[in-house]
Amino acid sequence: MERFKTIIRKILSKVGIDKKYTLCLPYGYYTYSPWLEDWFQEIYSKIRDQTIVKEDRCYIIYEFCNHSLHLKGNFAECGVYKGGTAFIIANTLKNKNKQLHLFDTFAGMPDMANKDQSSHKKGDFGDVSLNAVENILRRFPFVVFHQGLIPKTFKAIKDEKFAFVHIDVDLYQTTKDCCSFFYNRMISGGVMIFDDYGFRYEYPAKRAVDEFFKGKPESPISLRTGQCIVIISNKV
Repeated sequence: MERFKTIIRKILSKVGIDKKYTLCLPYGYYTYSPWLEDWFQEIYSKIRDQTIVKEDRCYIIYEFCNHSLHLKGNFAECGVYKGGTAFIIANTLKNKNKQLHLFDTFAGMPDMANKDQSSHKKGDFGDVSLNAVENILRRFPFVVFHQGLIPKTFKAIKDEKFAFVHIDVDLYQTTKDCCSFFYNRMISGGVMIFDDYGFRYEYPAKRAVDEFFKGKPESPISLRTGQCIVIISNKV
């Protein structure tokens, strides 16, 4: 796929279309794609092998991290896998006097995956370890690792407030647990990003988000990247 993208970009360049514009099918017009800018490609190249999240979704994470830096709360990520997106978040937080809390089994999908309505099963994403992720993030002393099952591992941060949370856990119940825990701990104006919202094979994650926010003042905003964002209204 990456080779195909490179070929397409070279063809577009030859006909005078800048590489940072993407053809929007089936409409036939080109849209600005900032994740193709050299400066962001340089950032993404550092974590390309540590994530399955493509650069357009990583760009959304990066920009909303920057958007949330002025808020007083800490940052968190649920569903870390190999640490690629955590690296983007941590790199954005350098010298900001904040903590980044990371939650994962660091051993793949847990037993509950077999009972969930997602496409995953126990052991998926198991090609990872806590030591490996710690090594990738070793330059960031403000990163705190919480290994184990959600929501049990949330007990360690029950008294904290948050400005930004990235949720990429795939499973229905785990997504619901993340919503239930973080929602009342979000700073006003804080951002929650759900990675799995718009992917058809991850419909359980979308259902969990929609059910949780039904009747609440916030509304999940679906993006073409497959993510959705929720911007928290006046709370604390």
